[in-house]
This record gives sequence, structure tokens and C-alpha cells, in this order.
Amino acid sequence: MWRPGNDRRVIDSILVLGTAQYDGRPSRQFAARLRHTAQLWRQHETQRVYVVGGKLPGDRFTEAEVAREYLIREGVEPDLIISQPTGNDTRGSYAPLDPADVGRVLIVTDPNHSYRAVRIARRMGFDAYPSPTPYTPATFPSKSFFTTLSHEWGGVLVLDIVAVAGERAAERVEDVMRAVQGWLRPSRRARHEELRRLRK
Repeated sequence: MWRPGNDRRVIDSILVLGTAQYDGRPSRQFAARLRHTAQLWRQHETQRVYVVGGKLPGDRFTEAEVAREYLIREGVEPDLIISQPTGNDTRGSYAPLDPADVGRVLIVTDPNHSYRAVRIARRMGFDAYPSPTPYTPATFPSKSFFTTLSHEWGGVLVLDIVAVAGERAAERVEDVMRAVQGWLRPSRRARHEELRRLRK
């Protein structure tokens, strides 16, 4: 894991994964990722920063747009911010990027998401390393900690099913888990619907 002040490896870029935003204002979870990203960038002020993430139907702003504006306000050099305003999940956010262009990259996300995010990135050819935000509001032993942890366990299970039984089997399992999550967390339903639409 890479943290500020740890200079053991040269990093070419930082990539911050998008998450919920509300009409241009980052959620607490998103702001925690962005705060950590700005802190990382200030260590050397040379890395490119990739901001990724699209929007859901009805949104006026993409997650990447919100991230870019936040980081500029925090002093990150605008010319070093590369915006990719697409993707509604981790894999979809990485998909438009070329691993060769990104280089050795720090992935900034929540601690519970970090393992899966880096694992997906490496499967897609990125030379990726974790740098989870220490500012996450989902701290142990809060309800949000266990909610996000269970979501990530499900995501890791899907990755393992892909490796063993293929994409179609993994999609069926993922659909069942999303239905359960949508019942438990209605706020997730719009994102799930958009992901199903994009998959068709």
C-alpha cells in the first residue's frame, strides 16, 4: 500500500474512482477520495491525475467533472488532470484508458473497495497499486462500513466466478446480488438499471 511520504516506487499517475455526486457536489465518500488524491499529488506535483466516472440518467454532471473541479480548487495543476467522464462501475471507468499511457498508477478509492479495484485494474493490464483514502466516512464499526464491505465481498465473488465459470455465470450471480442490494439500499437501483442497460 502506498501512502504520502512513501517514496519507495516511482509513480507515473494517480487515478481516483468516481462515486456519488449530488448536482455537482461530491458525496462525503467521494470528497474523502478527492481529498486524499489532492494530498498525494502535492507530494511531488508532477503526476498526472486521472478522474473517471460518468453520470446516471437525470444527472447534470459526471463524476469526472465533479472530481476535476474539486481538485482544481485544491490546487492541482489543471493541465495534469485527465478527465474520462464515462463508466458507472469500476471496470467501465477503466475501460477507455490505455494502461501504457497511464503507466504505474495509484488507485484511490475507499479502503473496502481498494482490493477489488486494484485486482480489476491489474486484470485489465494496468500496473496498479492501492492508496485507499484514510478519510472515508465508512469506518469500523459503522453500518456503512459493513454495508460497503459486504458489497465488496460480493464483487470479489463475481471476479472469482468469472475466472472459474465464465462471464455469463458471473452475470447471473451479479444480477441476483444487485437485486438484493437494491432491496436493502434503494439508492443503488438507478445505477443497477443503468449498468443492465449498458450491458445489453
